[in-house]
Amino acid sequence: MHIGVITCEILRREIKEAVEKTGVDNIFFVLPETTNPAIAVINRRVNDRFSRVLAEDGQKPEIKEKTIEKIEKEIREGGIRNSVIIKVMELRMHDCPDKLLAEIEEGIKKMSAFVDCVLLGYGLCGSTASKIERVIRKAEVPVAIPRGRKGEILNNCIEIALGREKVQELLREEPGTFFMTPAGASIIKEPQVILESSINIMAGQMNRSAAADTPRIIKLMRNHYQRVVKICHSEADEKDREYSKTVEKFAKKFGLEIQIEHGSSKIMLEALEKAKFIFSSK
Repeated sequence: MHIGVITCEILRREIKEAVEKTGVDNIFFVLPETTNPAIAVINRRVNDRFSRVLAEDGQKPEIKEKTIEKIEKEIREGGIRNSVIIKVMELRMHDCPDKLLAEIEEGIKKMSAFVDCVLLGYGLCGSTASKIERVIRKAEVPVAIPRGRKGEILNNCIEIALGREKVQELLREEPGTFFMTPAGASIIKEPQVILESSINIMAGQMNRSAAADTPRIIKLMRNHYQRVVKICHSEADEKDREYSKTVEKFAKKFGLEIQIEHGSSKIMLEALEKAKFIFSSK
């Protein structure tokens, strides 16, 4: 079985567990079809960070980096029967939801030529459910995306990690709650950058101008936010000193308390199983 994955780097922990669940050893990372060396270098760095997570816990999967065209050629000519093909998207694509959705749609179209199903490592991320459902319905292969208990597409990576009900519970308990994930903290370390990257998701309005009024946003944080929730998937996350330092620096910057909550990959794994089930039922 060949499984395509189109994901934000923030969800690399969840995707890691999904890949492990497949038991597949042949893993490909997609390289952009570009002659621009700067874009290629950035993409390789993202893939490298992602692949290092896949290799944790003593895992040693065979990982290759190629363009979609070359991946398809190797799979067909090499008679490879099982593989996972991962396309990791630019971190802050949620700032431009229409562009993000177009990239996802194009990725699904290209992968559909040789994969059996596609798993999306995204929530709504600024788009609407109707637009995403349209893309999923148009696909030539089964496409799965993390969903809530009622089948609704989840809003963002926080709901994918904790579940919508838990996020809503935490917000009812303390409306002034900010959420941070291990992957997000490891990539974006500075408090102001974390804030600007996240404010659109928190506000539910995804556009690059939403975080432009930095002084107003900082004032908003200090006046209305009371705590930061540090999401940990494992004991290793709780003991990760760099993660702790980033969270502590952010909390100190805005005068927030720190609370630990445990996330999981359950919702992502359920999405993967759904995609595989739809394919096997065809």
